[in-house]
Amino acid sequence: MFCQKSRITLLTTLSFLLSSSFIQGQSNATYNLSTDSAVNLAASQKRVYYASFITEKVRIDGLLNENQWESGKWSGGFIQQQPKQAQNPSQETEVCVLYDQDNLYIGLKCYDNEPEKIRSVLSRRDEISGDIAGVAIDSYADKRTAFEFDVSAAGQKVDMMHLGDYEWDYNWDAVWDGKATVQDSMWTVEMKIPFSQLRFSDEEEQVWGIHVWRWIDRHMEESQWKLIPIDAPAMVYLFGELRGIKGINSKRKMEFLPYGSTKYSPNTDLKNKTNYDFGLDGKIGLSSDFTLDYTINPDFGQVEADPSILSLTSYEVFYDEKRPFFLEGNNVLDYSLGRDLLFYSRRIGRAPVYTPSLNDNQTMSLPDNTAIINALKVTGKNKKGLSVGVVQSLTAKEKATIYTGNEKEQQTIEPLSNYFVGRVKQDFNEGNTVLGGIVTSSLRAIDDDHLNFLPKSAFVGGIDLQHNWKKRKYFLDLKGFYSRIDGSEEAITELQTAPQHYYQRADADHLKFDPNRTDLTGHGGQIRGGKRSGKFRAIGSFNWRSPGVDLNDLGYLYQADYLEGDLELKYQVNKPKGIFRDYYLELSQKHQWSYGGEQTKEEIELHGFLRFTNLWRIHAFLEHDYNLYDTRELRGGPKLFKDPTWESRLFFQSNNAKDLLIAGGPHWIWSKNDLYKRNNYTFYIRWQISDRFNINSQTDIEQLNDYHQYVRQLRLAHDSKGYLVGELNRKTISTTLRLEYFISPEISLQYYANPYASVGSYEKFRRVNDGSSTDLGTRYWQASNLQLEDQVYTMTDQQGETYRFSNPDFNYQELRSNLVARWEFRPGSTLFLVWNSNRLLYERNTNHSVSQSYSDLFGLKSEHVFMIKFNYWFSL
Repeated sequence: MFCQKSRITLLTTLSFLLSSSFIQGQSNATYNLSTDSAVNLAASQKRVYYASFITEKVRIDGLLNENQWESGKWSGGFIQQQPKQAQNPSQETEVCVLYDQDNLYIGLKCYDNEPEKIRSVLSRRDEISGDIAGVAIDSYADKRTAFEFDVSAAGQKVDMMHLGDYEWDYNWDAVWDGKATVQDSMWTVEMKIPFSQLRFSDEEEQVWGIHVWRWIDRHMEESQWKLIPIDAPAMVYLFGELRGIKGINSKRKMEFLPYGSTKYSPNTDLKNKTNYDFGLDGKIGLSSDFTLDYTINPDFGQVEADPSILSLTSYEVFYDEKRPFFLEGNNVLDYSLGRDLLFYSRRIGRAPVYTPSLNDNQTMSLPDNTAIINALKVTGKNKKGLSVGVVQSLTAKEKATIYTGNEKEQQTIEPLSNYFVGRVKQDFNEGNTVLGGIVTSSLRAIDDDHLNFLPKSAFVGGIDLQHNWKKRKYFLDLKGFYSRIDGSEEAITELQTAPQHYYQRADADHLKFDPNRTDLTGHGGQIRGGKRSGKFRAIGSFNWRSPGVDLNDLGYLYQADYLEGDLELKYQVNKPKGIFRDYYLELSQKHQWSYGGEQTKEEIELHGFLRFTNLWRIHAFLEHDYNLYDTRELRGGPKLFKDPTWESRLFFQSNNAKDLLIAGGPHWIWSKNDLYKRNNYTFYIRWQISDRFNINSQTDIEQLNDYHQYVRQLRLAHDSKGYLVGELNRKTISTTLRLEYFISPEISLQYYANPYASVGSYEKFRRVNDGSSTDLGTRYWQASNLQLEDQVYTMTDQQGETYRFSNPDFNYQELRSNLVARWEFRPGSTLFLVWNSNRLLYERNTNHSVSQSYSDLFGLKSEHVFMIKFNYWFSL
């Protein structure tokens, strides 16, 4: 039955994807994907801008009063993209492009007949806020990727990379200058973009793609120099052309960013409470196409802390990368499949994985993260469409210091490790077909027996192919990869029994646990494609991960051992009608199996979205999950049947252009007889107190009742195993608070706090009998006798088995916060003053309510770190 269903799902998906011909031509001269003839006509119009050469550099102050701007051509004729597509904009805009041998200059005149309503709002770099205008440059001329530079009416800079389709990388930070000024009848922008920050072929005359746009925040209106329809399947292939740039300096410069920092930790266990550090980041232009980035002894002390999360599942919590060196250029290195990544850069410099055990009279100090000795990264793309990305990094051997009275000893907690990533992609057919591959490896020098639980080496190799046709209206995306992990028997045993694999499951005939193995291999992949533009859209996918596949040495694997088929249908209308500005309705269905054919989940979801003409919006979700067999809940035990659930969510948001924005809504999940019940309420507020000062806060309040929550594994008579579950009653309050004050776009003070409290209590303990049974009485053996003494339970179940276990009730409190003063005193050079604070308590009791636990956070002992960091950018 399973094989038949999986074949039907796969064949249905493939037949749908291949229903349109692959061999149709792709002329970009005519756009005909819209049902509106005016949109097709405007999008088909070819626009070409010829830049003007100047001999004197432009002073960037946002005023546009230099004589050089008179020598260029000011081009208008902008057209509205939203809300009224292909119509004239409410306000006129003009653009002028100049260049000298080293820089590209962009001037923008954003006329406004109500200048008092221009929203000039200061915000963090790369955060779009208020009125804004910018330009995107396809300097590769590959019709897929581009570099974008924007400036808000307040003068705040935003830069990003277009990655293809509708994906952007805001982590890319170039060194450039941009200023804006609000005047009597308009606001104006000046930009200076060094050619060294772009990547282009070594040609006498450049022909680049160009996109110029403007956003009027009070109307939520976007106008463009060359129309890119709002429902187009991709952007960059529809750019206009920038010509006339000749004889520019294509030689890549060497860029240096040395830093120095002082860190003071007043209440640390370390004897040296003050640390001084130095390091260097830099770039070397290998050619006009490729750049080498390097870092020596990097420091990321100014990076915002991760959010607080207490997970009671077996799955690893995924945290976003926030370190600048690893963020930049990640578009070339990206190889993702849903939640999984072949390269997850947070593995480099991770927290040490081994913690020594201590005696009662001992204390210990250990580093929070593994030191990165050095890291190199080569990224770029040549004129023939070949993209290359390489990362090479060496991390230090880390040791913990154990104190016994006046004596101390050191113990290794992380071995010396080497990490490597290599990624290539080749464009064909004007970027409509892309073939790529990736290789990752990690090697560890394990010299200590207590670290033999770590793999000695890990290798992953993958290939991918994406093909687009009919002007990118249809696409097919294929990915496949292989992994091999080598290590001692202890290491591979640890890996086989890890939550991603659970080879020890007794009820899974397709899994064979072998304690003598010294390697683990596997494979995975994805087939995905469909129609992604127009009113009606449909995308199908099929994913698989074999039981032995593993990415977690240098990537991220959520779970191995599954097959998954997914189909998404969407109807979207972007044209205002009546009180609606735009809306869509989305229906999706998903089926999941283990690799051995066990059905684990079926899901159907309906999602609706409405945005009104007053710019309020609503999201509504309804989901039903059924045939639920959880292979992970019992931590390596048999699969556990869970009763079908219904899930509904409602989220609303007020007008984003107002100074006060409110948003939030409920999220409910429930099952029959309330065996599972989760109520979550989200409240969000953003208050723009002035153009310089804003506060935003999000609070989540959750109440969870789970009848099937795993408690622990039991050792029964005759050395057999049992699995204990209970009903968990958990309450959580979490807030994310940000206060931001800007003296100027370059000088800011930012405060971040994340108070988090969660309390949980257990009752109705049961031992699992037949986990796959749909009958509750057969599924569990109830307790016939249960006693609690000194926080230890003694339980006798219906079969007469008696066992003891610790009270699993808990109280978890954490408050992470930091205060950062930032001054970018020249482009690329910054002074940071940082205060980091962390308060943490985890205890096995629930003596008070979650509200009391939340309010008591500020009374916990705090660990403080104060830091001054200075970096200075220069080039040769």
